Amino acid sequence: MDQAHNRAIEALQPFIHLANSNSATSPRFVAQIITNATSHPHTYVFAELLETPTIQSLRAPDAPAEYQGYLKLLEIFAWGTWQDYQGIPDLPKLSAEQSKKLRLLTLITLTTKPKPLTYTSLQMALGLPSTGDLEALVTSAIYSGLLHARLSPTTTPPSVNVTSVAPLRDVQPASLSNMAIQLTEWEARCGQVVRDLEAEIQAVKLNAKRRAAKESSFERIFKARVDEHHVEIKSKGGGSRSGDARGGRGNKGKVLAMGYKREADDIEGDDGFFDAGEGMDIDEGAGAGRNNGSGSRTKRVLGERQF
Repeated sequence: MDQAHNRAIEALQPFIHLANSNSATSPRFVAQIITNATSHPHTYVFAELLETPTIQSLRAPDAPAEYQGYLKLLEIFAWGTWQDYQGIPDLPKLSAEQSKKLRLLTLITLTTKPKPLTYTSLQMALGLPSTGDLEALVTSAIYSGLLHARLSPTTTPPSVNVTSVAPLRDVQPASLSNMAIQLTEWEARCGQVVRDLEAEIQAVKLNAKRRAAKESSFERIFKARVDEHHVEIKSKGGGSRSGDARGGRGNKGKVLAMGYKREADDIEGDDGFFDAGEGMDIDEGAGAGRNNGSGSRTKRVLGERQF
């Protein structure tokens, strides 16, 4: 797209040189410069040519009326449309090359508007009688690098889908004030959007800090509770082990004491028959039965006594 713009500026330079030359003295010669410039296949911008004193001389009151229309024609090629040309009487008649060039320029202008580019609307705006003529013009614009587009003749309604357009139209001087107002309003909207985004960013950062502080507090509380639980488990486990040790030593003492007591009882009841075997019955004699008065005999078992 930039190449098309540079090519258009380069194509206009010879006509600018002619307009600034000493030979451009007659209105007829100036009108011929305008005709040749608007007929050239690669010229699509004309503001620089319009600003030359030679071209502006056609605006003078003493300029012949038959040539004054060429200045208006050049202005239409610079920022006007096909419908503008049709709406102004007494303008110079266009050649086939000029008609195609003005329609191509009009097509570029139409693509910048939000309205859908249907076949019907484009044919009316460009003054084309058939869809074949419209498709041929759009195809020529695509191959010339003026725009990137796709024809959709089978859609309902048939339309032209444009994706990009070359910056090849000049800006009308009277529209500069409106453009400045629109740019100022756009700048104000952009500033408001930036301020809103900054406020959202600050809110997100503040929420993130609060969430991080809350999570950190929760982690500290959780760690403290876990540490307390570990201390409690250690304290309970240590007391149980010490108690078991003490209990084990106490039980061992009791077992030893019981063993010593049993041995003492065995020694105390020993009557010389210890080697006869534990639990061996010994009859102490018939006279011993009188001690019970029932005729029963007293038995002595080694290691313990039974009565």
